[in-house]
Amino acid sequence: MDLSENQLSSIPSSIGQLSKLESMNLSGNQFGTGFPKWLQLPKTIKMIDFSNASISGHLPENIGHMMPMLVGLYLENNLMNGSVPKSLCNLKHLEAIDFSNNMLSGNIPKSLCNSKSLEYLDLSNNMLSGNIPKSLCNSKSLECLDLSNNMLFGSIPNCWRNDQSFIFIDLSSNNLSGLFPSTMVELSSLIVLHLNNNSLHRELHVVLKKFTSLMVLDLGENKFSGNLTSIVGGEIHNHSLKVLRLRTNLVSGYIPSKLCSLSQMQILDLADNNLTGRIPSCFGKFPIMVNATQLIYDLSDDSWDQVHLMEVVKKRYLKYSWDQAPLMEVVKGRYLEYKRQPLRLEVSIDLSSNNLIGSIPEELVFLKDLHNLNLSWNHFSGKIPEKIGQMENLESLDFSKNSLSGRIPNSMSSLTKLSYLNLSYNNLSGPIPTGYQLQTLEDPTMYAGNPQLCGAPFLNKCSNDTLPPTTTNFKDNDEGALKRMWFYIVVLLGFATGFWGVVGTLIFVTNWRYAYFQWVDDVQHWILVVITLKVVQFKKKFNGNQEY
Repeated sequence: MDLSENQLSSIPSSIGQLSKLESMNLSGNQFGTGFPKWLQLPKTIKMIDFSNASISGHLPENIGHMMPMLVGLYLENNLMNGSVPKSLCNLKHLEAIDFSNNMLSGNIPKSLCNSKSLEYLDLSNNMLSGNIPKSLCNSKSLECLDLSNNMLFGSIPNCWRNDQSFIFIDLSSNNLSGLFPSTMVELSSLIVLHLNNNSLHRELHVVLKKFTSLMVLDLGENKFSGNLTSIVGGEIHNHSLKVLRLRTNLVSGYIPSKLCSLSQMQILDLADNNLTGRIPSCFGKFPIMVNATQLIYDLSDDSWDQVHLMEVVKKRYLKYSWDQAPLMEVVKGRYLEYKRQPLRLEVSIDLSSNNLIGSIPEELVFLKDLHNLNLSWNHFSGKIPEKIGQMENLESLDFSKNSLSGRIPNSMSSLTKLSYLNLSYNNLSGPIPTGYQLQTLEDPTMYAGNPQLCGAPFLNKCSNDTLPPTTTNFKDNDEGALKRMWFYIVVLLGFATGFWGVVGTLIFVTNWRYAYFQWVDDVQHWILVVITLKVVQFKKKFNGNQEY
């Protein structure tokens, strides 16, 4: 039965007499304060959906006894408070629980994690506290676990096993600390792992060399350490990795060229670490970043990113893909959250806030489908790649706080999708390119700290010797002159054709010539008659006025 998206505040108690009712969708209603005490559903009910129903108050402690055959219980996006009922642990058929985006508090019931049937558990965005139950290590059925954005503390249990079914784990944005559990790398079916925004630590080689099936690895905002050069120095066995996010950790060493073997890489975020050395030239060869056509094609084919499709009584489907959990990226100078389709299409490199040196590799301009490139707060020198205008899909470009010199390439005005640019605090000189997209960027601070730059938006005008070379305009000027020449030629040819078409006919066709001149005489005679009549009328009128 589907009564979703109405303004219901209750339902008739007679529904409880429907002995064969198995599924009830009451989402998107207005049930108000307190869990519906009028709720009287048959004990045969297997799936109930109260999501987005404006429910507040405590969950009934005996909810597990009210619906003994329950398979799926969905209460996300409400205002529920109190603790997670322990009676849920008695439901032998329960496969899915979603209590996300409420105000639940207290500990996670240990016995809940011992359930032999539970496959999907989402308690994210609540106020749960305490430790993560070690009983999670006993679960062989649980595939999707989301405990993110709570107040959980302590360490992550170190008892994971290879025979567990985990596909998706998100423990981000808690108060977790201690060592990253070495046994977690035994989860051979794991596709997505979010541990960001905690205080976890460990040498990174324990993590990066073991996982072989991950698509998303987000360890950002922690205390992971280690030399990236030695960690990735050997062969990388995970060629399915799409997102590698190590932002704000203690990672050191050079960026190894072995990273370029990650052929599915879409988002590489190594910002705010202690990396040194140069950017490998092979960074210009990431296949997805060179040509993201495959990403657009894949949007119509769910098979590529479908991690799990679970059916609950043929009424509600839970699908978890690698882009399900939000990912925070610094784009256009601020943190932006990407999720679902925007995350699928995002293509980004962020190496900002490190100690990288050398010039920016010319090969980076081959990344035509890169959307975000952030190399700020490093020690890069030399010139901005002259052909940077080839990066036609670039939306955000940040080279600020480096030691770049020379002119800003004129080709930068060809970046028609660019909406954020920051070249501040370098040693750039010469005129600032104008035209096209650059004219829409009005923030003058994007060029600040480059005293030798001239032209708009600065007040100091460029002298003739600092004007940009006009070689790139010769072609445009030549093409314009050629077009004008052909225009005049066509006009003259048209005039000549029309003129001689008329005059030639009058010369060579006698009847036409006689008729034409007769017509001219008639027109002339008619004009003379009209003028004579008008003159006579005017004189009569003038003389009449004088006599009066």
